[in-house]
Amino acid sequence: MDKTDAGGQSQSQGPKPKNSKVMIALLGVTGAGKSTFINVACGREVLKISHGAKPCTQDPKSVEFQMDDRTIVLIDTPGFDDDKRSDVRILEDIAIWMAKKGYMGEQMLDGLIFLHPVTLTRAGGSELSRTQLLEKILGPGAYNRVFIATTMWDYIVNENLVKERLESRFAEGGVWHELKSKGAADVKHHNTQESAHAIIRSIIEIADRMGKPEIRLENELKKEKGRLVQTSAGKTLEGQITEKILILEDEICKHGKTRPPASYRNDKVSEHRTEWKRWHSRQRELQGKLARREQELKKLQNIIVRFFRVLAAMFRPPR
Repeated sequence: MDKTDAGGQSQSQGPKPKNSKVMIALLGVTGAGKSTFINVACGREVLKISHGAKPCTQDPKSVEFQMDDRTIVLIDTPGFDDDKRSDVRILEDIAIWMAKKGYMGEQMLDGLIFLHPVTLTRAGGSELSRTQLLEKILGPGAYNRVFIATTMWDYIVNENLVKERLESRFAEGGVWHELKSKGAADVKHHNTQESAHAIIRSIIEIADRMGKPEIRLENELKKEKGRLVQTSAGKTLEGQITEKILILEDEICKHGKTRPPASYRNDKVSEHRTEWKRWHSRQRELQGKLARREQELKKLQNIIVRFFRVLAAMFRPPR
């Protein structure tokens, strides 16, 4: 397990008090095994497990348990790649929940565990966007607080093929290359309590030994006098949303050229009416997606603020 100092950057804050709670957030796509990880770590079923495509975790939940005379707090979060909520909305909801629960006050996060099912064959565009945004917010000095834990090893047939796919993710140009090369840990989770506790202990060891480092976004905000859209994270998110808007506008334009004759709307021929309804339904769907993306762009300042409060909180010392 890789636990080297990320990027060789100095850790400016003191070590974590050993009598404080250890807080860890779990992130990942729907079905990655976040709720299962928590149940296994606790040694009992405290969260409902999803056995289908529909996510069980609609809102974040926190679970406390005792391990090695320490209080461990694991935060289960909604899965990414949800058909009904964008990744931006999910991260925003996580931030709002954490603020309401007081997890941005005296008690801060100590680490992030990204659970990745090895049954997922390839990295999607949304996964790459999420990872790039995380990198911009944290900066290399904080990558050693990120643990990429692969799951679902019991469900694969060709382990060599899976290992090749994972190696491509860590290779230069891969979705996890930057994180891994500068301190993030790559671990295999075997869905056992021993495996879960080993990952948690590694996070505890880093927090106890190294304390809280400064992160890129916090430093950039100081330089930019609070102008979030001028930071690396702000520019990255703005670019990602703008790109999606341009793609949707192009798709709407192309779909508009396939519009059936207006007479089809109330035509006596059922096939014509069906064709019009199908076209109109798709047009409304695209317009709705575009409106949501444009709204996200307008809310960019607030979204970045919430991202900052969630992920920067990982490294801010207790007051």
